[in-house]
Order: sequence, then C-alpha cells, then structure tokens
Amino acid sequence: MDPMSSTRMPGRLVPASGGHVPVRVRGFLDSAAPTRATRSERGFAVALARTEHDVVKVLDGATVLGFLPATWSQTIDFELWSCEQAGEPALARAVLEGVPGQRDLFVMLDWRRPRP
Repeated sequence: MDPMSSTRMPGRLVPASGGHVPVRVRGFLDSAAPTRATRSERGFAVALARTEHDVVKVLDGATVLGFLPATWSQTIDFELWSCEQAGEPALARAVLEGVPGQRDLFVMLDWRRPRP
C-alpha cells in the first residue's frame, strides 16, 4: 500500500509511521480473506473502525474480518478518533501468515514510547 499511489484506497494510514509490530486479528476466518490478499506479498490495506464496545474492528469493505485485542484498540483509539473527525477512513497494512485454510491475519501497528 503506497501512500502516494493513485490507485490506493482513500484514507489515512494508521499509525502514521506505517507500523512495525504484527498484531494478530482475533476472530479471523481464513475463508473471509480478501482475494487481493493472496496476490500480495507486501501486504494489503484494511480499514479500522471503532465500535461501541471499545474494540476496533478490521474491515474489508463492509466485511468484518475480525477485531483487535482490547489493549491495541485502546492504543490506537486517538488516531482512529482523529480520522473520524477528519472524515477519512483509517487504513492499516495487513498480512496473512500460514498455509491456506489455516492462515492468521495480522495488522501492522506501532506504539508510542512514553517520554522520560
């Protein structure tokens, strides 16, 4: 997902740094994997959205692929809120790991280190 590409989904990359930590998406079913994901070695874009239950859902269009763990949902909550205020969808880079039929979905995130 190249932020400068004219073919990318409109939205804002979360986290702004692009992310470095693979966070496993809970509740992901391999059968729900987007077809473009199997053709991508560098990852693919997914949307992130807050829910009323204080967790973040991972979306491919209208399809819910799964949810982030509660601690990660809290970590990126402000960035998602900022995207909502700007009227932009929050996007993240996702990757599939494992053999077809038994794959896990990971979203690349990052965390802010506390200042000393």
